[in-house]
Amino acid sequence: MSPKSRKRPSPFESDDDLEDETSSKRRRIALDISPTPVAEQISLPTPPVAELFDDKPQKLLSRAIALALEHVGFDGASREAMQAMCDEVDIYAEHFLYEVTSSMLNARRSEPTPIDFDYALSRFDLPLASIEPHLKPPIPKAKVDIKLEAQEEEEQKSISESILLGKELSGEPDRLSKPYIPTRFPSFPSKHTYKWTEIESTRERDPRKIREEAAKSARQGEEALRRLTKFSKAGNERDIKRTAEKDPKSKEKHELWEQMMKDLMTGRSQPPNSKPMRDEDHSLIVNSERRHSRKGPTAKKKKALPVEANPVQL
Repeated sequence: MSPKSRKRPSPFESDDDLEDETSSKRRRIALDISPTPVAEQISLPTPPVAELFDDKPQKLLSRAIALALEHVGFDGASREAMQAMCDEVDIYAEHFLYEVTSSMLNARRSEPTPIDFDYALSRFDLPLASIEPHLKPPIPKAKVDIKLEAQEEEEQKSISESILLGKELSGEPDRLSKPYIPTRFPSFPSKHTYKWTEIESTRERDPRKIREEAAKSARQGEEALRRLTKFSKAGNERDIKRTAEKDPKSKEKHELWEQMMKDLMTGRSQPPNSKPMRDEDHSLIVNSERRHSRKGPTAKKKKALPVEANPVQL
């Protein structure tokens, strides 16, 4: 917002004069403001980081060529000469690996075998005996070995982790059982993070055993039902007997019925000298071999009266 003038306007001043005065003051105020100085950014020197040999194979190749030249008798080599030697090695290795790959693909293999390397050596007219001297190079071992930076030690596991997980969930046995895993690799996490527990079904799947179990359960159910029915009948008979004992007539009838049942069971219903009763069934006799063959029991013929010899005199 533009600053307003606190000067009391005179009757002889016009509005244009006031606007000119306000704009002139605004310009002076804008010129008097000085910009805030920017803080200087202090750049700290970063320490140089030494590159490892295994990060760039080109340096390893240059080092190998330098050791070979030193062994032969050279004190040094120019940068151009070293680069030319590295290029020759790259071209030679590329052609050699091309022959190995072509032999592998022609045999329909996904990984090279010693036969593929033998084929590549024969293509370059190199016998196997020419490689044996390179197994024991004449350069001292102290110069050949490469000293790399010491790797950071793995953080030791907390005691609570081994106590909580235990042997069943710890992934350390899995890591130790695989020899291709380097020892410098960190330990495995708990097994529940990358494995699932297999749950075996306890249900029988053999049809024969299923039928046997079904028959066994049915037999057990039948026996249990029989025992239950037996006890229920015994209870009903006991209730009937108690009800009969309350009424004298019912009690007498019940005792007679029990005595008759006992006699029938023991075979004492008839006296020993009594003759067996004759079967007097007079129902219809049905002959199933003949159609509509039904007849009643044979009727006893009555004997005819004897005829008198003397005739009746009229």
